[in-house]
Amino acid sequence: MNVLKRAFLYDTRKKGKSLTLFLLFVLITVFVTISFSVLSAIQAAATNLRETVGASFTLRGKPVEFNADKANFSVQFIPISQQDIDLIAGNTEIKAYNAQQSATAAASSFILPSGMPSGVISSNTSSAWNRNFTSGILTLAEGRHITTEDQHVALVSRELAEENELNIGDELSFKDPTAIVKIIGIYGSDASMEFDADTIFTDHSTYWALMESKAGTYSGQVDFFVTDPARLEIVMEQIKQDAPLQWEDYTLQMNTEEYDAIAYQLSTIGRLTTLLIVSAITVSIIVLLLILAMRIRGRVHEVGVLLAVGVAKGHVIAQFLIETAAILFLTFLFSCPVSYFVATQIGTFLRDMIGTVSIDLPAWRLFLQYGIEMLIVIAGVMIAAYPIFQLHPKEILSKMS
Repeated sequence: MNVLKRAFLYDTRKKGKSLTLFLLFVLITVFVTISFSVLSAIQAAATNLRETVGASFTLRGKPVEFNADKANFSVQFIPISQQDIDLIAGNTEIKAYNAQQSATAAASSFILPSGMPSGVISSNTSSAWNRNFTSGILTLAEGRHITTEDQHVALVSRELAEENELNIGDELSFKDPTAIVKIIGIYGSDASMEFDADTIFTDHSTYWALMESKAGTYSGQVDFFVTDPARLEIVMEQIKQDAPLQWEDYTLQMNTEEYDAIAYQLSTIGRLTTLLIVSAITVSIIVLLLILAMRIRGRVHEVGVLLAVGVAKGHVIAQFLIETAAILFLTFLFSCPVSYFVATQIGTFLRDMIGTVSIDLPAWRLFLQYGIEMLIVIAGVMIAAYPIFQLHPKEILSKMS
């Protein structure tokens, strides 16, 4: 009787043992597949979260002039030129920037929610990157954000729009000096946060017109947002070395509040997930090897008989390998659709818990996993069978008598 036939007969006749081994293989295979997929998804989600958190550093000019009287107090800062901004923004690890400067402007054709004659205007290169919006204090309720291409436009609060019955496309005018802006967006504020609803966000052309100042220079600050918050300090050091600015006139300040709030949680989740997977896989391998050892060593008498009738040791080992490999192959066929189904359910659960998460089961990773599993099983069979095949047929039979 050849090796293949003996292996087939054993697997089919010992249905209980074959089914037990099959279920064990399925459990381990599906668990390993899902574990690595979840780990990969969590790592990808962590990377995406780091990129969207908005860690940044701020460039400011140092104060050069103080003006104070009984009614007002003001500070003049060294201006920042557009050329200097472009030098820094040219770094490949900076994904966006927002120059900001603010001043007080007198309302002409509208009433501020506070009833005051003048309010704060905050000019921005890109209002979407203004910290009030990135932190969630403010949200865009209608319209769109201010971009670098805009001139003489504004975002107003919902309160200001309702007070003056204004809509997207309407105009506001300021006086002393005169400036007219078009409303392109309406923002709302978080009720739990205090924010001055008088604030009007504008572009820089409006600011320069109202302040009658030189275009292309910024008297406020510039926030530069990095792609990976974990490299923020490294990027800042690179910029100090590479950008030819008069650094004694400027300051750089890190803004990592939002990233710091999640950095510890992200690293903890990653470490715990990895630890759990490594521990579970280690236990699974140990249990698998023990089951294989018990399965083979329970057939000592059968091995002795086969060897006594002249069957070569290599053929007996080949039979054991084929028996186990056949069950493992069926496991792979069965576990593939099961893994995809379980991954879909877990992906839905994780999306509900932590947002955008994509659990993938790429074919290359499945083949790699199945190949490694096959090698582990082959090694387990060889290790379990080694002590038996060190004995002669008579020794085996005498031990069983």
